[in-house]
Amino acid sequence: MRISTLWPALLLVVPTLASGQQQPAVKPPFEVMKANASAIRNMAEKERWMANVDLWEIALAPSGAVDAKDRARMDALLERIRINVARIRSAPEKARWETNIQMWQALIAGNGLLSKTEAAKLGPMLDSLKANIADISIASEHERWQANRELWEGVLARSTAAD
Repeated sequence: MRISTLWPALLLVVPTLASGQQQPAVKPPFEVMKANASAIRNMAEKERWMANVDLWEIALAPSGAVDAKDRARMDALLERIRINVARIRSAPEKARWETNIQMWQALIAGNGLLSKTEAAKLGPMLDSLKANIADISIASEHERWQANRELWEGVLARSTAAD
């Protein structure tokens, strides 16, 4: 199954009623991450997050399997992240990014698809990422990482449901 088939499910929003009034719709994780990343002021951090957003845009596109052109672009974006992450001094932040890089490597290697076996290998990485994110005290950073993790959860859930 393709990641793009997951995207419509991520867009579904169930409105809630409070005091007889409809609450505003909750934004899908990708939109939350994209808006949050665009507001980052630290240029190094913004560079890696915008590259991550661009990777998700390719991965979530409804065009089917990742073609050679998209694969080359994904490789270049991931390399930009990898170079940037090498300069991070904070161990927890570096660990989050290194986990994210490994997950992207697996998805790119599968041309946008993960087998059940590959998804099972990434499950513990996602658990590690979840634990790491729980310790983030800066609200905006926590929000972007949470959105990123939710996107990965969707990819893994869809992969394990495939076959």
